Amino acid sequence: MLPKNAERKKHNRQDRLPSEVTRKYDSPMDTQPGETAQSRTVAKLKHRLRSGQFINAMPGERELSKALAAGRGTIRKALAQLQEEGFIAAPDKNRARKIIRTSTSPVQPLPLLEKRVCFLSSVPIRDIPQSIWVELYQLEKALRIEGMALQLVEATWAEKNNPDMRLEKLETEHPGSCWILYRTTEEVQLWFKRKSIPCLVRGVSYPSSNLPYLDTHWEVLAGHAAGYLYQKGHRRIALCIPDSKLRGNRLMEQGFLSFQGEHYTPYVIRMPSDAIKAAQELNRIDLADTGITALISTRSRMLISIISWAATMAKSIPEEISLLSLVHEPYLNHVTPPITSYRSPAEKTMRRLIRMIEALLEHRRISNSLILPELCPGQSISTLNSPLLPLNPSSNKA
Repeated sequence: MLPKNAERKKHNRQDRLPSEVTRKYDSPMDTQPGETAQSRTVAKLKHRLRSGQFINAMPGERELSKALAAGRGTIRKALAQLQEEGFIAAPDKNRARKIIRTSTSPVQPLPLLEKRVCFLSSVPIRDIPQSIWVELYQLEKALRIEGMALQLVEATWAEKNNPDMRLEKLETEHPGSCWILYRTTEEVQLWFKRKSIPCLVRGVSYPSSNLPYLDTHWEVLAGHAAGYLYQKGHRRIALCIPDSKLRGNRLMEQGFLSFQGEHYTPYVIRMPSDAIKAAQELNRIDLADTGITALISTRSRMLISIISWAATMAKSIPEEISLLSLVHEPYLNHVTPPITSYRSPAEKTMRRLIRMIEALLEHRRISNSLILPELCPGQSISTLNSPLLPLNPSSNKA
């Protein structure tokens, strides 16, 4: 049994999530001397001035920040530099900065122009979550401003063994300057690594490939979810994860099982992608016998399967079973009762993704980024005042 003070400190830690975790990617690419975020932003703004994209006045700082995927501070410093060099006038109260000159020198293409970014998805395009579609839409707009194109490439066969030959053909048919790998296996990542093709993983890369990646910090998030439910009095909690070998799923399970608390009994339910089979799996895990009082969903499609199963079995949420989702999709705004979920900071994620793409194409050092979403409380979790003692003190894997 944990001392009360120690247990209280553990719970307090579970209440707080840092906004973002970043780790350096060990890459042989070197940063170009003297190059800073401000200098790159100034170069982009000058290019737009010379090419006539800005007429008479400059856009506002907020608009430029979104268009260039740069912080407001960087934009402000870049505008100040353009003012010193005589390109734009000083700010006049709340009015837009007037453009004084655009330079008579010919337009010089930026290093990012005429580039194409390929988004490789191992899941069918129609099954990509809404949040990723929003991300792709914003990415396409940002790349277009840079004179770049985004191409979606579907490769559902990529999850099978020995994909090398098909990847060779795919890369020939879709020559890209940079690739984004979405939900790809270790074999696919290793192929891109061996070919030295500039790429990053929208997800978590495997240690064997050591590719740069951008993803949710699933390990910390799953542990936080377990602690949040524990604070609500739940002791027998089940994590529902896809029945696949993607590394992100392993990290979720690892974080979920690592949480410690008196009488805490975790269960892991491996959910098939098919809705009917998923319902059958939930029926096989008889919640009444196991004493499970809360379920954690790790995928948006899985959440729909769980809600449908609960309705079919006449299990009321949250009176009979509590539900917490590690992901948030727009459709959750129309679900009753409102589902407690974690929401990713979309704008921060997009900025980080664009900066990573720029770094890849400019052969600069890349930082891995692990994003931690914010908890959005709903009405899908009940508070148990007197949690029942576990039937089995050890963890379970269903």
